Amino acid sequence: MIVELVCLLSILLILCLYLRFSGYRIKTLEKFDLTIRGKRRRKEIEERVRSYRVEDRPYLRTAVVVSAVLLLLILSMTHKLFWAVVISDSMRPTMKRGDIILMQAIYIDPHVGDIIMFRVPNFYLPVTHRVVKIEGKYIYTAGDASGPDPWVITRKDIIAQAVTVFGRPIVIPGVGKYFILNAEKLKSIGPFGEEYWFYKNLIRAFKNYALAIVIICTAAYVYLEMKS
Repeated sequence: MIVELVCLLSILLILCLYLRFSGYRIKTLEKFDLTIRGKRRRKEIEERVRSYRVEDRPYLRTAVVVSAVLLLLILSMTHKLFWAVVISDSMRPTMKRGDIILMQAIYIDPHVGDIIMFRVPNFYLPVTHRVVKIEGKYIYTAGDASGPDPWVITRKDIIAQAVTVFGRPIVIPGVGKYFILNAEKLKSIGPFGEEYWFYKNLIRAFKNYALAIVIICTAAYVYLEMKS
């Protein structure tokens, strides 16, 4: 009986293999094969998704970004890093009247060729010119367009030094034109009339709410990072 059963199963197996390789479609076998492949494929996808899923919160990345924002905020509020408006054309073509230049007072170590901001007696506003010569404690400056200055300064007169990238100062053209008053115009309207007052009030409002804006944006960033 056992021998007959084994022979029958062998015949059925040989018949199924013959039909399979001869191109004859057996729906029951195909469904069984698809079910097995589907389960195997689903298991592979689940393992791959599990490997890509980030289980840990991005604490380090969030801490780095928040620290950078706080550092920039502190530097700005303490005037260690700030934008200065260019009010004359004495430094053309490097920068011209109406441009703004990024200055820093974190580490000041002027060398020949550097652009510095300094105080000069009998001048209401600081001057931003280039260092052309250093002799001991005395520093000689000049404008790129106006030539050598008639004064000599020392390190204690320096307020800030230009931030440079590959030896070039960071200058944004034309942005500072709305913050320059023209003394020749009456009623202190400035060279751009009502536009001046509009942008002046806009900047004043931004400065008043800047800290709140930065705090809200930083909190939103942290929340989104933790939620993701």
